[in-house]
Amino acid sequence: MPNIFYSAFFAVVFPIYKVLHKKRAYGRVEKHLAAAKEYVIRKSDDTNKMPRNMKSPNPDALATINARDTFKGIFWNALESYRGLAHIKSVEKRIVYENEHIIQGAIAECAKQNAPIAGISIHQGAFELLHRALCRYSEHVHLITDSVGDIAFREVLKDLRSDPHLTEYHPDETGCLIRELFRTKGILAMVIDQGKHTKGNTVSLFGRPSTLYLRLPQKINEMGAGIVTFRTWSEKKRIVIRFEKYYPPKYDVTHKPPHINQNTISAPTCGTHAGSSDERANATIDNSPLVTGIAREVETWIAEHPEQWSWNYHGNFIATL
Repeated sequence: MPNIFYSAFFAVVFPIYKVLHKKRAYGRVEKHLAAAKEYVIRKSDDTNKMPRNMKSPNPDALATINARDTFKGIFWNALESYRGLAHIKSVEKRIVYENEHIIQGAIAECAKQNAPIAGISIHQGAFELLHRALCRYSEHVHLITDSVGDIAFREVLKDLRSDPHLTEYHPDETGCLIRELFRTKGILAMVIDQGKHTKGNTVSLFGRPSTLYLRLPQKINEMGAGIVTFRTWSEKKRIVIRFEKYYPPKYDVTHKPPHINQNTISAPTCGTHAGSSDERANATIDNSPLVTGIAREVETWIAEHPEQWSWNYHGNFIATL
């Protein structure tokens, strides 16, 4: 369908969605955005208006964003994702790759060590294109996905995601996946900011305890796999897929850990975050160098394109306002 149809559809459906989800997804987005804006402004004031490091959150990008912008971003980026997966030429022509030397250099370095790689990102921009993008660099891409929707919908997604170089796994197949990953020396493709049936890592995002699902990449990094972080976002004429950083195998062992805060962070026990009430109430920030580094990257990515990140996910933030 043409874009004008989807624009009209969004204009009609969104007000209804907003009313029905005022105390759920829409309400969460409003709270998380408000807290993030307050945190970034406070951090900016704390630095006495000193020149901003390019890797620091950008207060200007967050300042003008509202909840409607984020849902509109999710809506259009989902369309771009599925159009891209369906090989619609007008979308494929807009995809550009930045910093390819990072993934290419990582693959070359890991090949010397006979090691595989994990390519990890967050739910932002045309996120469904991320795993397909990795097929440019390896004949063995392993995608791990959780169950979404009913059986028919999952089959449609699996068909759309399919590629001659890609094998899709369910989290229950993690053991098999790890064996195959190290056997073929391929790439494990992961989105790390959501999970239903797994325990995540507690990190700090915008000054609040939050969950990133990094235990699997942590494990394979300890076993000898490299980690490459990458992301996507959409612009008017471009869909950008950008590679960001390479973490060599056994990163936590070879890098000095930062100062470890022994204090536990008190968090409300209500909500749908995975884990028991006791676990949520006594969440402790994971201070490993690998997790800390990735968390700082994720915070920067969100701050740069806040309208394209899914603030509404259950468990993205443990604490509520």
